[in-house]
Amino acid sequence: MAKKRHRITWLIVWAAFMTGLSACGAPAASPASSPNPGGEPGKGANTGEKTVYIGIVNAPITLSQINDQGDSASDNAIALLNDSLLNLNEKFEFTPKLAESVETKDNQTFVVKLNPSAKWNDGKPFTTADVAFTLQTALHPKVETYFKLNFIEGLNNAGKLEEGKTEISGLKIIDDRTFEVRTKTPVDPLLFKERFGTKVFFLPRHILKDVPPEQIATHPYFQKPEVTIGAFKFANFVKGQYVEVVKNPNYYLPPAKLDKIFIKVLPAANLVAQLQTGEIHMNSLPVGLIPITEYEKVKALPNVELTTSNPSIPPELFFNTANIGDARVRQAVAYAINRKLIVDQLLKGQGEVIDGGIPSYHPNFNKDIQTYPYDPDKAKKLLQEAKWDTSKHIRFLIPVGNKVREQAADILVQNLQAVGLKVQVQKYDFATLIQKVRKKEFDLTIFNRDFYIEPSSYFTLYKSDSASNYYSYNNPKVDELITKGETESDPAKRRQIYNELQAVIHEDVPTLAVYSEKRLLAVSKDVLVGRPRDIGMYNNTNEWDLKK
Repeated sequence: MAKKRHRITWLIVWAAFMTGLSACGAPAASPASSPNPGGEPGKGANTGEKTVYIGIVNAPITLSQINDQGDSASDNAIALLNDSLLNLNEKFEFTPKLAESVETKDNQTFVVKLNPSAKWNDGKPFTTADVAFTLQTALHPKVETYFKLNFIEGLNNAGKLEEGKTEISGLKIIDDRTFEVRTKTPVDPLLFKERFGTKVFFLPRHILKDVPPEQIATHPYFQKPEVTIGAFKFANFVKGQYVEVVKNPNYYLPPAKLDKIFIKVLPAANLVAQLQTGEIHMNSLPVGLIPITEYEKVKALPNVELTTSNPSIPPELFFNTANIGDARVRQAVAYAINRKLIVDQLLKGQGEVIDGGIPSYHPNFNKDIQTYPYDPDKAKKLLQEAKWDTSKHIRFLIPVGNKVREQAADILVQNLQAVGLKVQVQKYDFATLIQKVRKKEFDLTIFNRDFYIEPSSYFTLYKSDSASNYYSYNNPKVDELITKGETESDPAKRRQIYNELQAVIHEDVPTLAVYSEKRLLAVSKDVLVGRPRDIGMYNNTNEWDLKK
């Protein structure tokens, strides 16, 4: 498996079902009111502050900017507190943020110039010393990170420093505002700009420089990151309930127009209710999904503007190939499941069936691949050919919190049982599920990944030696194509490589998309600037604004 930050990242809507917040039938307070410090968001006296409330159903598990643990909910909070070198928008354009410019003449040496005004929220300047410290720390062999930088010279195939090494040979500090990164081979600038430019967040060297790498993960800073470099700064984080951030008056770009932003964790059933009452201003993708079945209800709300997204990153079935090793069995699963029924009934036709993890509007989507049709007889035949032991139970791990995905999983279970497979369903919150997946205590699971414009980021988890390959997949041809894709700098040749790679994975079926939905994007009409987006929702939060 994977992410945000290309997180797989891999991934992912992995959910922690929130039961701690009460259902809300009437407005608890005006959205512009400020919560009591440490209290429940949405409560308290109206102070006249501008506060935006964002509703999600999956609880963030960490605020670590170097290790989001592949959790898309955590990415929401991390993005509010930290800027990256570049932003990526819905037009697939990279725009400057901490980096004033990123240039290369040979597609192998990338020269990055930092914004000369960039500074931490405590007023200390942000310099190349922070860049070097972050990389040397995050890529230390004893530090866990979701950065995917294995293409940089001086790092091993896992994207880490070798044991005993402290310097990255591919990193050269020119001066306080300029540094170079050299890759192992020429690469498509797209790869560098997304994996390094948009997915790497930085640590304040002046705060953490004396912490040994093996102790960095448990340092109190990561529970309360008060020194960051975003438009907002840390105020409070109550796991399973909310994240509160407040305006950073020392921001190096025009300061935020809002005073606060709250990310509220809600039971899925309460998301629409709190849009209606005004207790939240918007949902967030992919961790605050509104079921398509609620479309008419939300569309009718007089205080809400509703649009739909492109067909999304799909929820995927991930196989533990150590336990389901015969590709014919995995193909049987593909034939056994009625995905069109899910799109037609659960999504009310607002979606499509694809097999791979890349959405159909992505530039590298292989349009020539024919999806596995629903054919239970073919599934039964393949199971017989593979001599599958029908008395063996398949442990199917399902994350809770996403109503449509849970209902889809119920249909999948019925489909699999109908062709003679014994399925043992186990539902977990994200924290528990990910631990089981990392220990490979599963046969089948389902979740979403993040969106990436850089195609290689979808495939790193399939590599046999990848730290994110939790499903034990091993195909030398796939390893070869992944390496070729990462090291080819010609976009046309890369497209051919990724078309071939998708075809091989389609035949092997280590993963299988279930559906690709058009997601609902809801925002209060009180919000002047700021709204849910497929890509780059948190790019310019300093520009967000509310009606007075």
